[in-house]
Amino acid sequence: MDEATRKALEAMQKEADAEQAAANSGALTEASEEAETPMQRMQREALEEQAAADAGTVSEPALETETPMQRMQREALEEQAAADGGSTAAMSMQAMQDAALAEQSTADQSAAASVLNIRDTLNRYLFDMNTTGGKVVNYGILVLIIATVFISMFNTVPNIHAQWGDDIFIFQMGVLYVFLFEYVLRIYAAKERKKYVFGFYGMIDFLTVLPLAFGSPGSAIMRLFRLLRIMKLAQYFPVLTTLLRSVSDAVNMILAVLATITAVSIFAGNLAYMLEPETFGNAFIGAWWSLVTMSTVGYGDLVPHSSAGMLLGGVLILVGICVVAMMTAVIAVRVGRMVNMTNVCLACDKPVSSEHNYCPHCGQDQSDEIDLFTDDE
Repeated sequence: MDEATRKALEAMQKEADAEQAAANSGALTEASEEAETPMQRMQREALEEQAAADAGTVSEPALETETPMQRMQREALEEQAAADGGSTAAMSMQAMQDAALAEQSTADQSAAASVLNIRDTLNRYLFDMNTTGGKVVNYGILVLIIATVFISMFNTVPNIHAQWGDDIFIFQMGVLYVFLFEYVLRIYAAKERKKYVFGFYGMIDFLTVLPLAFGSPGSAIMRLFRLLRIMKLAQYFPVLTTLLRSVSDAVNMILAVLATITAVSIFAGNLAYMLEPETFGNAFIGAWWSLVTMSTVGYGDLVPHSSAGMLLGGVLILVGICVVAMMTAVIAVRVGRMVNMTNVCLACDKPVSSEHNYCPHCGQDQSDEIDLFTDDE
């Protein structure tokens, strides 16, 4: 056996002896810990804490001896730990902000829905005549309008005005404030506010309450504006609406007839003055007489005495009868067409007047030339 082999065997033997000694020492240590007294245990724990503290103080100078590579690795790990902590805090803050925004949005939506619900309810009560609530409110306002008009008329009687004038004035002022409150509610509840405010009925409501700000309570202008409420009767009676629509459709014909009457009155007035200047003091008086004669009213305050004047009066009476008959026929035909809508739209099956070339509901062509068997596609 050479020298190198012998040294290697000795080294292996020493390592084996050392491991055995360590094992025996650990076993003895465990046995000694089990057998130690409470005082010895407290002393041993104190020594272990002191050793740990010494190890901590040693680790601080170890930072001074670390290599540049170790320092870079340590700093990178510290930055990564700080970044992870910051991102977690940012995510938590973002989550809190999102939750707050969600709660605010829910609250805003709830408030908007509540306001919309109030407007829809008021709109049904003030504008929808097909519901029970709408009929009660609108017909109640109608009764109030009629009562106000008749009370205002009774107030023109001297005896009633002397006894009840102050009470009637207080009642009229209270009614005007009710109408003002109704007008404000209608503006708030209207689906198309601009259309209502500048529409026919909106302007009537506005003029009715206008004297509260600019008129004297007992003035004639206030009484006149108050009487404008009567024009809202057409809103509550569909037949009146139909009549007004028929008249509006025939407005050109009506204007033509009125122009004809005016021209005939002026011509006949001048002619009557020329025939009987002693009866008709001037041409304007003659025009007044001709207009009264054509309307078949005949006040009797002015009567022609000559044969030519009587002939002129007879002609005016015949012209007036023809004009009145023509006007009556035009309006009657228009009203009849709108009331008796026997035609049905080819697309939406709603009643349509025969005079309409297009359906007023859907816009479908109603002409006879439409081909029902042609595929639009």
